[in-house]
Amino acid sequence: MLKCLIILNIIAKGGNMKKLKLLIFTCVILSLSISSVYAATFGYSNISGIALHQYDDYSSPITEILKIRTKLKITGEKDQWYNVKTESGEGWIEKYFVTVPAEKYVVNNTPYKINIRTSPASTSKAVGQLNPGDKAKYIDTYHSWNIIEYQGNECYTASWLTDLECENSQKIYILYDKTDIRDKASFDGNVIVQGNRNDSYEVAGEKNGWFKINLPNGQTGYVPGWLTGYSQNYYSGRNLSYKKTVGNLNIKSGPSIEYGNLRTLNGESLVKVVNSENGWDKVVCQEGNVGWCSIDSLKETYPLSGKSILIDPGHGGKDPGSISCSGKYEKYVNLETAYKLKEILESLGANVYMTRDDDYYITNKERGRMADNLNTDILLSIHHNSLNNSDYFGLSTYYNTINYKDPSYGYDLAEAIYLNAITTNGIYRDGILDRNYEVLRETNTPAALIEIGFMSNPNEEMNVHNESFQYVIAEKIANGIIDYFNNKN
Repeated sequence: MLKCLIILNIIAKGGNMKKLKLLIFTCVILSLSISSVYAATFGYSNISGIALHQYDDYSSPITEILKIRTKLKITGEKDQWYNVKTESGEGWIEKYFVTVPAEKYVVNNTPYKINIRTSPASTSKAVGQLNPGDKAKYIDTYHSWNIIEYQGNECYTASWLTDLECENSQKIYILYDKTDIRDKASFDGNVIVQGNRNDSYEVAGEKNGWFKINLPNGQTGYVPGWLTGYSQNYYSGRNLSYKKTVGNLNIKSGPSIEYGNLRTLNGESLVKVVNSENGWDKVVCQEGNVGWCSIDSLKETYPLSGKSILIDPGHGGKDPGSISCSGKYEKYVNLETAYKLKEILESLGANVYMTRDDDYYITNKERGRMADNLNTDILLSIHHNSLNNSDYFGLSTYYNTINYKDPSYGYDLAEAIYLNAITTNGIYRDGILDRNYEVLRETNTPAALIEIGFMSNPNEEMNVHNESFQYVIAEKIANGIIDYFNNKN
């Protein structure tokens, strides 16, 4: 735009007003085009261990390896690539590996003013207010507070006092066939219609982990967020496929022998398959590189083969755990989710034990020591949270540093599971926390604990008891466990 202004000044001095008007129009269009392409927005990496490149070319140098759910500031785009900035650098990434959420707004639909605060706590400093009817750009949800853009900063408003609305042009995609769409954001709602995989709907809002969507007949309906995605990627919302190379193998820049070689993989290299086309697999290598391999040059593998895992369904017997507002016991939902996770982990090749397989009591010390006695590779304790405040919601994971400062003894596992879990629509962040929990303290095995949701929150309690929710979260936990072991290699 600066060059345009200099040229305009020269032409103006020359007195050719016809050329001046034409160039003004051209520069305005150019300015708008640049703004639309480079106006910063945010997205998230949707796969772990993906590389950023110096240029929009997989043969260019790698600048950074991203974890899943890394926040990306999108500053430009070219063809199928985004130019992005992270907290530690910048580079180019294929759009296929970036999820750009629907543009959302926090709206004050109450008749009262709502405080805007500097941190997610009612005791934090108020820096402004949302008047009735006001809206602010939504960034994320954390600790049951909505993060908004306010005067150039990230600030917080109470989620229980505000609503989320979306731009009408934004879409979500159904991930599974025969998904019920209801007349309210609850499993008590009547089923209006069913959606199938890859059906798309305009999203109008979000409530209690459910999306409000516009139906073709002009009605609105609600669908659980965890059954939807923002993209149609092959692996979106599902487990990745894992394979190994049969021998030393050149990976190509496209799905054909005619494409150039990008690099050579050693035999028995583990890759993630993210797409398939014409007898070729699109793969992500352990070093973060992306390329194409002939299906014949890869073999199926079990990514958790040889791994031994202890799952601990929290509480049991005389210890019910949390008791929800509807009178349900945490110990039962812990066990239900643990069984689903066990099934998935075993299908991935793991040898899985459980601290309890029915409703009986076992001390936390015994649970921790069991991992050592069985010589398992990891221990994961499954729980659902509770507070006196029914407004609180969100998923959190925990590790312990009383005995071990080395992050490989808990933090790495807690982080990998957390980052995968929060990629699910309808699941909100509550943090990765260091806590002196006995089950984590009383073991020499790398251990983590997950609190999947708050049973003290009536809406989240409804979700966590749903079987589809349990299966989806179990899949995400399993993906996190795979990432944990892959990162150790």
